[in-house]
Amino acid sequence: MKFNKAIIWLLVLSFLTSSILLGENNVANAEVIDSIPNTTRNIMEYDNNFLSVTGFASLGVNDRSNYIGTSSYRKVKTEREFLQAILDAKNGSVKVIEVARDMNLGWAELNLSSEEAKKYNFITKYRDPMNGFTNPTLASSGVSQLSVSDVDGLTIFSKKGKTIRHAELKLQRTSNDIVIRNLNFDGMWQWDDTGKHKEVGWTFIKVNGANNVWIDHSKFSIAADGLIDTENGGSNITISWSEFGLPANENPTEDSDIYQSIQYMEEKYASNELTSDSVYYNMRNGGATKEQIMAYAAYHSKVHLTGSGDKDYVNYVSSNGSEIKDGNQRIRLTLAYNSYTNVGQRIPMIRQGSGHLYNCYVDNSTHYDVLENVSAISEYGTDQLSRALNARNGASIAADSCVFHDINEPITGAEIQGLDTANMDEPWDELFQSAYNNNLIVNSQITNKYGTYTGSSWDNNGENLFTKGFTWYDKSTIGNWAWSSHIVGSENMSKTNPPTDPFSFEYNYNEKLPYTYNVLPLNSVVSTLKKYAGAGKVNISPVDWLKIDYSSNVITDNDEH
Repeated sequence: MKFNKAIIWLLVLSFLTSSILLGENNVANAEVIDSIPNTTRNIMEYDNNFLSVTGFASLGVNDRSNYIGTSSYRKVKTEREFLQAILDAKNGSVKVIEVARDMNLGWAELNLSSEEAKKYNFITKYRDPMNGFTNPTLASSGVSQLSVSDVDGLTIFSKKGKTIRHAELKLQRTSNDIVIRNLNFDGMWQWDDTGKHKEVGWTFIKVNGANNVWIDHSKFSIAADGLIDTENGGSNITISWSEFGLPANENPTEDSDIYQSIQYMEEKYASNELTSDSVYYNMRNGGATKEQIMAYAAYHSKVHLTGSGDKDYVNYVSSNGSEIKDGNQRIRLTLAYNSYTNVGQRIPMIRQGSGHLYNCYVDNSTHYDVLENVSAISEYGTDQLSRALNARNGASIAADSCVFHDINEPITGAEIQGLDTANMDEPWDELFQSAYNNNLIVNSQITNKYGTYTGSSWDNNGENLFTKGFTWYDKSTIGNWAWSSHIVGSENMSKTNPPTDPFSFEYNYNEKLPYTYNVLPLNSVVSTLKKYAGAGKVNISPVDWLKIDYSSNVITDNDEH
């Protein structure tokens, strides 16, 4: 049953553990800070050091430059060569896959024979959208899901930023030490005429429990669901120097998903096939042009889902008694030097785990220009969210030296989970009532309709532009930072038979970030990311793409970055 507000407050007070009773003066007059507590960083201008693996992935990915010229290095120019290389990576005979041509991996495009489907059983047909296809290209190509499992050590890269289309890469829990660099991911979006973004779960990359994953210098346009999601306890993940989303554009190329899908909707509108239940019909009938809707469509709602469900609060014990490490408390995610354009939320959203952002640039300005200038789109368009950090269920997310432009809620959610349970099912809405969610932004800048602010989300006792979308409880997290939390007694709990009493939590305020990181000066973030973030932005040799450490500053192909 649902608890009323009075009972919620009683539960909150009853189950706060001694570890979060931080003293009488923990709220008032917290010191102004410009760095994240318990971290070590270097502030420096861009050089080759920034190419090195950074963040949590630095704890577990490996250099594979020694595989150049060996049988473990596979250069692929066709889709079947790519599939064969993935298959051979499962038995350890391939450690590097260089993608030398664009790969169209849609299920219908592949058109595998029955024998091939059996041989390459790690790639399967993705289910179709609930309400059918609105993108003729995808209806023709189909969409695939490619599982990378039983692989220990693999780098997939492209020297020239080639494109992978019409497939989700699913990195399974049996895989470890996976590196993906300098690739463009596209061709996974269509217009959802319900406006709910729930028709189908197409995602470019899903880290489904894999450990030690580095995704770097890549580009992700827009997809039907997430862009890069992490589920089932994936840990030690870094996403760096990558571009996400698209700028609003009334004239996208004719082979783009947006053009194909909106042109299809326009033809249905012109032939009177749409009803008042159609978002497209209402926009067009209200005066929006096809081109204006194309500009509006360049928006991605859900970026980084991290933690697949509230129920995954502990590891799972299989029927044979072995422990499957898939609990959300294992999640460790770094987002570094990434650029996000016209995105709605989840940058990132994390349940229970830990997230670290630095030198990220989030800009929704061209999407908001469309909403402000086209009344029919503003009235009927559901894509109006503008959020970033969202720690839930005792998670911790800290951002350092980031720039937010036209982001209305840089931090969203609530300091204590009991104040943000609208999207939680029973019994998890009650079990997580007393969880404190640690959110922090330091040395960053926000510009939106309310003005411009530079500083920390703890400034002015937590009342500033960074916290416009955030609900405080007692502000006991201000001035105190815990990188992770622990549910008391969780080691004796089962997700299939959860306890009846709300969880109690312990927070480790002495835990230090396990790596040192480099940050650009705040005034260099936007210009540097525009120049270097994304696929095809850095021109280096294959041997250099396989490195993980560039501290020697020696680049063998081209020092002009």
